[in-house]
Amino acid sequence: MHIVNFAYECGGFDPRLMRGGLSPLVWNLSREYAALGHRVSIVTPAHGHLERLRALHPIEDLDYRVEHEVPLVLDPKIWPGRPAELSLALTTRAHLLRLDGVDVHFLSDSHLDLLPDRLYPPPDSEGRDLSFFKPLAFQVAGLRFLRDRLGAGHEGDAEPAIVHGFEPSYHHLVPLVLRDDPRWRCVSTVAANAPVTHKVYRPQTEAVLRLFGVDPQRIGAGSGEPFALDAWEEPEPPEDSPTAAMVRALAATRLHTAFGPDHVTLFPQLLAHADLVDFVSPGQLDHHSTLDGTPMERYVSGLPVARLTRERAGRLFDGGCGISDSWLARDPGSVDRAAVLRGMGLDPARPVFYHAARYAVHHKGQLELLRAIEEVLAEGIEASFVLRCATGAAGSAAAEPANAHFQRIADAHPDRVRLDWSLVGEDELFTEAACADFCVYPSKFELDGFLIAQGEAMACGAVPIGTAQRTTAHFGHALPHEHPDATGFAVRGSFRDDDRELAGLLAGRIREAERMFREAPGEYRRLSRNAVRTARGFTWGESARRRLGAFRELLDGTPRRLPARDAVRYGWFGLLDPAEWAEHREEVRRRALELGDAEAYGRCAELDGAAYEALFAAAYGRADFERCAALARGAGRADLMAPVRHRCRVAPAGAGAAHAVEYRHPGLTGVDVVVDGVAPGPADAGDAPLESVAEAARSDEPVPAAGTTRLVALRRGGDGVFRGAVPAGGTRGGLVLRLTLEDGRTAWDHVPVPGAPPYRVVATDLDGTLLRSDLTVSGRTRRALELVAASGAAHLVVTGRPATACRRVLDSLAYTGLAVCGQGAQLYDAGADRLLSAERLDTELARSVVARVEELLGPLELGVVTSPPESRFKVTPGFGERVRHGWDVTADRALLWDAPIDKLVLHHRTVGDDALAEAALRLCGEEVTVVHSVQGMVEVLPRGITKGTGVARALELLGRTGAETVAFGDMPNDVPMLELAGHGVAVAGAHPALRAVADEIAPGHEEDGVAEVLERLFGTPVVPFAPAASAPVSPADSASVSPASAPDASAPVSAGGGAR
Repeated sequence: MHIVNFAYECGGFDPRLMRGGLSPLVWNLSREYAALGHRVSIVTPAHGHLERLRALHPIEDLDYRVEHEVPLVLDPKIWPGRPAELSLALTTRAHLLRLDGVDVHFLSDSHLDLLPDRLYPPPDSEGRDLSFFKPLAFQVAGLRFLRDRLGAGHEGDAEPAIVHGFEPSYHHLVPLVLRDDPRWRCVSTVAANAPVTHKVYRPQTEAVLRLFGVDPQRIGAGSGEPFALDAWEEPEPPEDSPTAAMVRALAATRLHTAFGPDHVTLFPQLLAHADLVDFVSPGQLDHHSTLDGTPMERYVSGLPVARLTRERAGRLFDGGCGISDSWLARDPGSVDRAAVLRGMGLDPARPVFYHAARYAVHHKGQLELLRAIEEVLAEGIEASFVLRCATGAAGSAAAEPANAHFQRIADAHPDRVRLDWSLVGEDELFTEAACADFCVYPSKFELDGFLIAQGEAMACGAVPIGTAQRTTAHFGHALPHEHPDATGFAVRGSFRDDDRELAGLLAGRIREAERMFREAPGEYRRLSRNAVRTARGFTWGESARRRLGAFRELLDGTPRRLPARDAVRYGWFGLLDPAEWAEHREEVRRRALELGDAEAYGRCAELDGAAYEALFAAAYGRADFERCAALARGAGRADLMAPVRHRCRVAPAGAGAAHAVEYRHPGLTGVDVVVDGVAPGPADAGDAPLESVAEAARSDEPVPAAGTTRLVALRRGGDGVFRGAVPAGGTRGGLVLRLTLEDGRTAWDHVPVPGAPPYRVVATDLDGTLLRSDLTVSGRTRRALELVAASGAAHLVVTGRPATACRRVLDSLAYTGLAVCGQGAQLYDAGADRLLSAERLDTELARSVVARVEELLGPLELGVVTSPPESRFKVTPGFGERVRHGWDVTADRALLWDAPIDKLVLHHRTVGDDALAEAALRLCGEEVTVVHSVQGMVEVLPRGITKGTGVARALELLGRTGAETVAFGDMPNDVPMLELAGHGVAVAGAHPALRAVADEIAPGHEEDGVAEVLERLFGTPVVPFAPAASAPVSPADSASVSPASAPDASAPVSAGGGAR
């Protein structure tokens, strides 16, 4: 077959034409394809090096000279003061180098020959220098050359040629232009992970498409599947939505750039129009498919690109990457390590930690690496550090220091640190790598594709220390040391620019590695052998054969679909066919359990209570609170939501115009709050950045645009709770929080800023309601009452017990407020231990009540509660089934009346409580109040005294009303209280008379029913991030227990006959 590699750089054979890992990728694959008998061409810019190349190689000047124009359409927001449209008038020539069986076609013109030292336009050239359009000029010139000189029909080629583009930003126009050209099949390789939401200016893209005769509204029309250029663009989220705040926060990092509606996203164009999309490692393919665990996952999952990725999953494959044959052929033992290190001024007796990469302080984690080195050197670690942070192209003039702070560290430790800023050739790199005992690659943001430099150092025996990225998992450094294939040490991944915690973790790993080298040389040698074996397994021959197999299937028309095991790993269970469901049932069950996917789990195993609990625990561990709410609803288990309800507390903004925020989750290492439009104060400024604006411009990393959105970190206390103050003006749409989990995953949460609490007073009965049967208050209920207090609402205890009989319970609750006691007869100040008011029952009237009821029903057993301060409970011998501690038993009824009393209690051995209460009320209801509160007891109180009247008196003192009150009870004596309250709640098992007037039935007192309702009313709700309206999820890929369909899980159970 004929393979045409379309690449902005390919200088694996010439270091001056190499800026990064793309060059060895292109060149080594080309050589391997040619060695296997295929015709291989490369189309690439000359980058101004043509005359230098002539001195080194036989260069043939082809009979190819094209005068053409490249239309430029300038975004006025980026290029103010420039014409909206202009053209680059170019004369492009082609020159041929035949090397190792590969035809390298160098394209040269006045624009393609710019920037010979750095090859790529610097990030800050956009908006100020037209050299920014050099990659665009290459695509236009390259496409002309492809159509004019290569492809089927040229030089006898019968079947379509494979045009293989490398890096979307440098070939994204190729599949769009060649989509309908039968001479070509297009393959796109993603070598480094640019943000999946990266966009280009749509008018510019449309202009180039029209230049090549492609209708931007019907791309691919000839294939029968036309798409408009903007078919996969999403609407902007509403400005004040939590999604918009999240997106603004992402734009303040290296993960996302905010573009206007006049831009189009690159990656969907490749998915739609390239025949295959190729990745360089399995982890990179996984990452690009799902963005699992990254800050982008939440946002992108609602975009059209996520749907399109699933639909076109069969086009994605891992072609792999490798280490060059020339590197693997070298012998590390041939390097005189002692001489090389002494030449650097370093002691050969010390272990060497090595890092070689382009200068990219954030992508490559170099900021954290230098912080860690500074920390361990200050402690006196016995180690040396050989660092290469390359700027420019290889072989160019000696590079000046790109970062003054880095250079100061090196200068301060000349016998411990060697820092070089040059990009050098393989000879020098191999010599350095062969001297390394460890290689350190703390890359961040999952921006690597394969990381050849780490593999090269490992192939020489260096034990790796790196971040646990998915994209570099193939190197095995994140495996536990007891694993037989473990190669090194790992720290968690990171998505922060200046991650101080990561720097500390990295310093800890360097100490651990140095200690192993010194104290456990056998274990070090085992890891080193594993590192060598692992790295040497990545060969360009294997990588080329893998791609050639995919190319042949493409040319033969062999259908491709996502392997079932990958669909299971991604949680894309809707892509499995019936046979795959049957074959992979156990794998699906395990993965569904990890993801908290109830629908998929239920297709594989019984979805019982234990399963729901396990699914919920998994979702909670991932901080997936929307799924938690859905699972709790599906299980009918609102109690599961307790930890979710308690996760965040937000105190209203005070005089300082800041919210006090607390956040709880056992699996977090960091909590950041998105703040919009509020400038940081002096306390938020932090240390000066370790990279200046000018230094950032020297790197290849784009600098995030300055905006008004920032992240405010909450600080973790010794109790594990994250706390901090957040400007109220910056959280008008509610709190949007970025959560970092212990495993490096990132999740997002949205917490509304609370206004006034739903109720100002929470009135609770004690026995049978707030208290469990053992007369204790559960931990969950205590935490729920803390939510009430944090909201500014008051808890009001309302009990039939006299004040003296409830002190112990109130003390156990640390209760210091008002309490309504004695069925409403007493108003008690628990904090002062003082009775504010009390109503007595006339003794003669009480004796008259006894006489009248006994005349109707026969003998009664009696009890009285004497008035304060004694408040004794005196009973006759047959009162109740047993005598309880603290009761005074007397056989002489006359002794019941020898002191003032607050209430009379009646008990009949054969007549039921309801009948007894009805009789007493009928006979004496005009003179006294009759209530039924506890089984076996009917209470007689002074006329007009009820829990309702007692609560009313307490509310008057509190300055509140019944409408502002939620009340909880279980017996008929609670009826007046629930009737007074704005919302009345009866616990499960409550008396039918109370259930009849309740607005809601809560779980019973043994199931923390009061806590469940309070968590719903006062706890933190689960508010979904609204998905993009343009990105409906296929029913095949959606769970029946959908977070979006279940924003909350503990809705009240209807009373089914409430009085109001």
